[in-house]
Amino acid sequence: MASVVETGRDIALTIATVNYDEQISSGIVTFQDATASVETLDGTVDYVVDNEKGTLDLIIFQDWGKTGSPASICDALWDAADSAPTTTIAATVTINGEVVTLSVLPKRPDFGGAAPEALTTTVSLPIRSISKA
Repeated sequence: MASVVETGRDIALTIATVNYDEQISSGIVTFQDATASVETLDGTVDYVVDNEKGTLDLIIFQDWGKTGSPASICDALWDAADSAPTTTIAATVTINGEVVTLSVLPKRPDFGGAAPEALTTTVSLPIRSISKA
């Protein structure tokens, strides 16, 4: 059986029901380990310290003021962080038909850059819930 090689172009990313594929250069879900280990006389015991935490890390093009469909992802994240910083927004990542649904907190994207490079920025959205269909 041949291997299936996925690339970043196989990812679809939707935030608050809007598909932003054309404005995102990279999207990675990263988890922090929520387990710890202790050594006992009987051996190693693993236990859960806390709920698993993670982030949806995006490299996005700075599309400030973009109108049309889709409108600016930078403006959408900034506005959501201003108006409801502790209210999650829905995000969906689809890779080769596999759908992962997340609830993330909005964060303001950084802005600025150097000439003559394309203006991008990295934003890390804390994950509050995640499920795989």
